[in-house]
Amino acid sequence: MNAALNIIALFTCLFTPVLAQPLILSKEEKPAPLSPVISKILKSYHFENDQLRFHFQDLDNPKITAGHQEDSPFIPASLTKVFTAVYAFKHLGPDFRYKTQVLAKGKLNKKNGDFHGDIYLKGSGDPSLSMARLMDLVLELRSFGLKSLKGNFYYDDTALPSIQMLSDFGNGDQTYNPGISALNLEYNRTTLYKDARQTKKAIFQAIPSTGHFFIQKESRKFLNGKRFEFSENATGETWSVSNKERYRQYEDIPVRKPSKRTANSFKSLAELWGINLPTPRPHKTSPEAFLMAEDLAQPLSRLLALTLEFSNNLFAEQIMLTATKEKSIARGALKLSNWLNKKIPKCTPQLVNGSGLTIENLVRPSCFTAFLSEYALKPGLGRGFMSMLSISGASGWMRKRLRKPETAYRVWAKTGSLDYISNMTGVLFSSSGKRYAFVFSLSNLEKRRVIDLGEDTRKIKKYKRGIGKWKRRSRKASEELLTHFIKTL
Repeated sequence: MNAALNIIALFTCLFTPVLAQPLILSKEEKPAPLSPVISKILKSYHFENDQLRFHFQDLDNPKITAGHQEDSPFIPASLTKVFTAVYAFKHLGPDFRYKTQVLAKGKLNKKNGDFHGDIYLKGSGDPSLSMARLMDLVLELRSFGLKSLKGNFYYDDTALPSIQMLSDFGNGDQTYNPGISALNLEYNRTTLYKDARQTKKAIFQAIPSTGHFFIQKESRKFLNGKRFEFSENATGETWSVSNKERYRQYEDIPVRKPSKRTANSFKSLAELWGINLPTPRPHKTSPEAFLMAEDLAQPLSRLLALTLEFSNNLFAEQIMLTATKEKSIARGALKLSNWLNKKIPKCTPQLVNGSGLTIENLVRPSCFTAFLSEYALKPGLGRGFMSMLSISGASGWMRKRLRKPETAYRVWAKTGSLDYISNMTGVLFSSSGKRYAFVFSLSNLEKRRVIDLGEDTRKIKKYKRGIGKWKRRSRKASEELLTHFIKTL
């Protein structure tokens, strides 16, 4: 088995397949030869032929295709978000909107502003809720005349599951891998501030200071390149910093308990207006409570466009959970996989999440082109789907790619990458006037495998040092190859 086949077999063994037919290639299966032009381009950027996968399918005549290893499973990374977005678009509708509400049960004393009863902050999973919009809800309390609460302040996050990490992928201190719940806020990340006047005795504080984050110092160096370490805390979150690590004055960390953080932030904002609320506690909203204030998120069509344009993992997983109505990311991904396989039987995907923040998702390249041409770009949905994609030379992650006159606006795509994996899928408009659904992938699965196994320390350090250079080479190679396809297809 070559390196690509070895890693596919390895990844398949790392988890229980979500479908009955796991995607494993036979030992005898080998990539077909590439054209001399494509091979020459790959060689000029130090890529092997078997490190490339692509597939093009004519949108006007699906029988016209071109591909290389199109049925060889690959790790789609953030291309997974394409499936999630279309599923949500179909099952929730483009006009679906998340709601965040403040409800109350009790009575206001209009003379002194005391509210005798309980107040509830209730979420439905809005992944885009901001401090500014949370402040709008606080101002509704002020306009109601409330100055002090003589009762309980509750937060209700029962609409959706609370999950501390999107994925077990990575070190666990990256801001792109936060927790999620029915009450998210500011992308579920926060900033740590280090007093610049201090050195070894530096004081760290969370911004804003809400009493939710507790910072403690450690004299040990954290393992595997981790810079911050999370530990459980009954009243909030404890994050450790290391005396062995160099920190900038401002550092961002993920939030592991979003609901508590959101409720504490609401309490802090209320205090700015002189509204006193007690420490928030979890509780389901009383059916007798009345609505005091409500915030509506942007329509789902806009949230999905942001999900794809900025490849936001939090948005993708939260929207998938809402659309599938499942209680875990794994079960949501299973429902997504089964739906995808029903719509496009040739797909037989293996998905463990809806964002692609994993090495365990496996999909055939031909699945993407079939999905785009046979389903996503059909009349009705096609109009909404195309507007979610980045445009070569114009917008999103594609803004600075393929920006020459002959290639700009000819590739509308979603990108997806992990270390040593670089992917793209969408629609390509060739110079001949033809339109193709396409998927394109460059990878070095052997280096990816070494990093993920974590056994050979020397090689891991070497390969991690080379990630930046590999990304630059893959980007140049992909642009030259896509330019070739635009001119020749």
